[in-house]
Amino acid sequence: MEYLIISYMKKYTLFVFSLLVCLSFSYAQKNSQNVKWLSLSAKAGLGNSYFLDVDHIEDKNVEMSYFSLSQSFGGRFTFSYGERVGIGADLLFSAYNQKYEISVDSTTINNKNIKMGTIDILPFFRFTGYNTVYFEIGAKFSNINTINETNSLVGPYRTTGELQSHLEPKFTSAVLGFGGALYKTERLDVNLGLRLAYSFGDLAPNHNILADNVYFPDYVDEFTMNPVSIQAILEVNYFFAFWGDASCGRGRLMLFK
Repeated sequence: MEYLIISYMKKYTLFVFSLLVCLSFSYAQKNSQNVKWLSLSAKAGLGNSYFLDVDHIEDKNVEMSYFSLSQSFGGRFTFSYGERVGIGADLLFSAYNQKYEISVDSTTINNKNIKMGTIDILPFFRFTGYNTVYFEIGAKFSNINTINETNSLVGPYRTTGELQSHLEPKFTSAVLGFGGALYKTERLDVNLGLRLAYSFGDLAPNHNILADNVYFPDYVDEFTMNPVSIQAILEVNYFFAFWGDASCGRGRLMLFK
């Protein structure tokens, strides 16, 4: 199952990236004279996170929540060529959750929640159509800042510090997104979109995060644990500088006052 997901994600990412590159080159050739814009954005995201692990999915004693809160906030810098092609980077502070209900013989023995805070750098490429709908593709480089683990039972379960020692401090995700403008002027955009992020790396290599002295899984780790998130993203984008003009494509850098 996981291998099929990874295969489809890689194929879909490559297809979307190729499509966006073709569109951007086509647009650049047809519009060789364009204003070059610089913009800053404030943005926030809210949605769902999931720690994909086939071992846990197939474990009859483990019920994973498919709806665990994820959120992010931060800013973005973008260089745009004309109105369609943009490259930039996000700096985000994000939080992810995963809830587990562990039962043995139909009796719940533990409700576990793992919260993970990260600092993310996300370089991206974006193409915006004539109807203000945009598509974007990028990578997300995440550094784990905090880990918090809660359990419903009092007992000799593993501590948060022990869990953090088994996790990779960094992971990288592929990112796909799309959206459109809710409000748009020459200098200000308010955009709303969806963004999917999938990590191809293993967050907990050679370790089962549920083996915590309360529940003892009877299987050997075979699959990886891959953080997944999908968020609704709201961004307020301000174009603070440009150079060139629509008629000749040349000119000095102009800063808005």
